[in-house]
Amino acid sequence: MAALDRTKVWSGTLNGLALAGRSIQAPRFYDTTLRDGEQSVGTIFDPDQKLEIARLLDGLGVGRIEAGFPRVSEDDRAAIRKIQAAGLKAEIWGFARALVEDVAAVADLGMRHTVVEAPVSNYKLSALSVSQESVLDRVAKAVKFGADKGIQVAFFGVDSSRADFAFLERVYKTARDAGASEFVVVDTLGIATPEAVVYLLGRIRGWFGPSVPIHFHGHNDFGLGTACAVAAAGAGANWIHGTIDGIGERAGNANLPEIAAALEMLYQVDTGIRLDRVRAASQRVREIAGYQLEPWKSVVGRNLFVRETGAVAAQFHIPEAIEPYSSTLLDARRGIVLGKKSGLASIKIKCEELKLNAPEVSYARLLEDVKQMAIRKRGLLTDEEFKGLVDRVSA
Repeated sequence: MAALDRTKVWSGTLNGLALAGRSIQAPRFYDTTLRDGEQSVGTIFDPDQKLEIARLLDGLGVGRIEAGFPRVSEDDRAAIRKIQAAGLKAEIWGFARALVEDVAAVADLGMRHTVVEAPVSNYKLSALSVSQESVLDRVAKAVKFGADKGIQVAFFGVDSSRADFAFLERVYKTARDAGASEFVVVDTLGIATPEAVVYLLGRIRGWFGPSVPIHFHGHNDFGLGTACAVAAAGAGANWIHGTIDGIGERAGNANLPEIAAALEMLYQVDTGIRLDRVRAASQRVREIAGYQLEPWKSVVGRNLFVRETGAVAAQFHIPEAIEPYSSTLLDARRGIVLGKKSGLASIKIKCEELKLNAPEVSYARLLEDVKQMAIRKRGLLTDEEFKGLVDRVSA
């Protein structure tokens, strides 16, 4: 894909001054919409829907797609088979607990890549009535089984952001010694600050050296999912996990489109993500999953380039005055809507947009009528309602 046209990003000079002398190595993106995203309450993707979403993700340019958890679901196994046969560019990954039977289910599908997860915090061990020694034994056996089958294993320490560091080091090194070649830092409950993510990645990087791939998998319980993922990229994470729209359990996962947009536009990192396709992908995933987003949601929200306020509408002809980047970067449409907060500039723009021949001397009357109607209906006017007002004023 062509590089993002950064002349259409209007962020000023502040970030460049603050980041002078610093650079971020471009991370790759590991999408887990089909597995962790499906854990969102009430969400179920059937195999054909998973295939459709996988194709959307592949079209966005993600490097890896986590296709499912084959041990626990025949639907997941069917979906994985469909996705494997689709000829996608992205690597197709499985998901397994640190159980030989789980990894065998991945191997039985001919998958060449899998995450192997195990609980690593005392909170999780206590809740599951599992000892540290038992976890170490399970990790060693499951990872070795996968590695012996020729499967690329990334070890995924569940709740690693709340784990005891001494045990965390033992379990990650146990996974390494058993054959894991990549390691995932997991902020399962979204409790880590961006600074804590940098610290944690630094500790784990110190155990394995600069050449071993490190992932970051974050959640959004405190609204920091995107910030933590960007911090992880700055700390040298090779792979960033996320989902479309941040869909996921509780407050959701780190939001892949937001992370990519922030890295591309604010940090000038070439992510390889097709930002011009993310809004369409988001809309389709929402349709399939049956959820809605806040209209003011960053990157994909419907109000992102829509203006009602008259003072802002007066600057509509100069996008860089009222927007941080061009709508063209996201393949989005700009527009004016009419309501209680409209101004004379709003009336003029809407008349031009709808090709209405209302005389300029009528704009003040039209504006008053628009405001009154908006207040009565407690909402925006439709184009047809505005045309009706113009017809009455022009009669």
